[in-house]
Amino acid sequence: METIDQVVRNALDEISPPRVAARPWEAVITVRSPQARLWRRRPLLAMLGASAGLAAIILALVLAWPFGGQGNTNFLDRAAAAIGSGPVLHVTIESGFGATVVDLKTGTHSFVHGSEELWFDPTRGVRDLTSFRGVVQGDVTYKSGRVAYLDKTLSFLAIGYRQALRNGTARILGNATINGSPVTWIRIDTQMLPDTSDGKLHEWAHDVAVSNDTFKPVATRETRDGELSPDGISTIASIETLPSGSGDFTKPNPTQNEVSSFARTGSLSISQATKLLGQAPLTAGREVFGLKLSRIAKEVRRQGLDRATGQWKTTHEGITLYYGEPSGGGIGVPPPTGRYLQVAETKTPDLGFIRGVRGYFPPEGELLTFGGHYGLMQRDGIYVSIEASDEQLLVQGARRLAG
Repeated sequence: METIDQVVRNALDEISPPRVAARPWEAVITVRSPQARLWRRRPLLAMLGASAGLAAIILALVLAWPFGGQGNTNFLDRAAAAIGSGPVLHVTIESGFGATVVDLKTGTHSFVHGSEELWFDPTRGVRDLTSFRGVVQGDVTYKSGRVAYLDKTLSFLAIGYRQALRNGTARILGNATINGSPVTWIRIDTQMLPDTSDGKLHEWAHDVAVSNDTFKPVATRETRDGELSPDGISTIASIETLPSGSGDFTKPNPTQNEVSSFARTGSLSISQATKLLGQAPLTAGREVFGLKLSRIAKEVRRQGLDRATGQWKTTHEGITLYYGEPSGGGIGVPPPTGRYLQVAETKTPDLGFIRGVRGYFPPEGELLTFGGHYGLMQRDGIYVSIEASDEQLLVQGARRLAG
């Protein structure tokens, strides 16, 4: 069986140069609130893609790998040995991605995290299971040696960390407190890499917080030029190494998403909207914060096109209410240029209707928001997806809909 060094070197032979691809940081650095995190990371977690964000977390987690090395401090040696020496790494993370729950009666805001469970075996690959409030968002396995961005990045980061321990480049940054417990932040990796948004070099770094009591990793973070990533700090709920053969790496990769279609058309009256929906629609009234109800459109979502027959596997219908200036874009293209509130309603919360998460809707009385501009709620059997130009309008609209 190949050693981890051999697996890493084989993967690195395919990388030139072996570095983490830069993310469009400027495009996300302006979204600093934790509410934005789940929506921004959905392509990775909900749609089962691979990104530098996950790779950065894995980089930090391999601190727990029992590499040892020359020149390490006693603290680093104890941290490396704290979780044993098994060849399989198993980690559960309370990730930085998540959403904000708004109690529509009291207006109270609270942040909820998603979770990510990872198994890493240098010979079998990576198993990545993500969930949100107990609902699975994605489950995918990357086989060892697969020519894929995540596989390459994991291998590179694993060997990079090992080298950092051996040559003394890993360094202790200082003490802090996380969730009331004392920790020590350790800088694992620093690279000068270009950002695709400005073409300039920036300092990208990955840090791990190690418990001063157990010497186990308890959190990770990524920074650019000293600024914390919009993903924030990810908390490690548990971490361990397991014996050879542990963990299930047989989960197949998902097939490509089925062909889908989405359209909003027409202009309906309240009575027509009621007939289409099967019951009276939820409305925020004729006006919200000076924005008038200017249009109600029919929404049609189709999934699973049979190319041979031209028939769709499923078709769902709903309505969309638009509050705002009709000249400002309204429903469709171009998008609104001014303040607006857009409320989509359906009786069938299929994947084409839900954004931000998969297969989950908050209970009645709650609004689940992402980035302060998008939210999900339900009432009286009607599922609602809301978009707004600002958070105040989003929450006020939702409270009106909740009655």
